[in-house]
Amino acid sequence: MAYRKLDDKDLHAAIAHTEAAIQRALGLLKVASGHPTIKGLRDVAESTPPLIEKLEQDLKKIEKAREGKSDA
Repeated sequence: MAYRKLDDKDLHAAIAHTEAAIQRALGLLKVASGHPTIKGLRDVAESTPPLIEKLEQDLKKIEKAREGKSDA
């Protein structure tokens, strides 16, 4: 997504939503890793780390776009 096209309000909202998604994913991972004998939870535990990594990369891009806007 072209984050630089978003206005400041939308950038702040995107950051907040992304941070919240990261926290929810970390919470799911914590729950799932505590009960690895259940297949569904094991699947969540295996699929969550790459999603968190992607969200963290997106967050960096959004924050960089916000910084670029404040420099302009």
